[in-house]
Amino acid sequence: MMENSNSLQPLKIPAAFDTPEVELDVQNEIFKIEGNSYPENPITFYTPVHQWFSQYAFKPLKKTVVKIHFKYFSTSSTQIFFEIFKILEDIRNQGNEVIIRWIYDAENEEIKESGETYSTLFYIPFELMESKESL
Repeated sequence: MMENSNSLQPLKIPAAFDTPEVELDVQNEIFKIEGNSYPENPITFYTPVHQWFSQYAFKPLKKTVVKIHFKYFSTSSTQIFFEIFKILEDIRNQGNEVIIRWIYDAENEEIKESGETYSTLFYIPFELMESKESL
């Protein structure tokens, strides 16, 4: 299961009404962000996530599948997503496999369209998938 000896500690942030649940765990190959994302200060909220992925980029797994499932996100969160996706793109450019599994609720056309847009902006495969259950 483990393809490297990355000692990066897991990052777990519980969901709140305006922030998503974040679970980033190399040992168990879990890379997940899901829920709402409209924090009052997105930079403050996402800094640990950005730092974690920056560290992970030094010794990534050969395959990284990031599961992203937003119910809603604010435009102020999008700049942070760009920065995280850029790190993931760098990991892919190092010769590793990276997939972003962008999950959206059936009734949420806006989230689906955002995933489609992101998929055209980064050299990373995006798997757009309709959720089986709503958040």
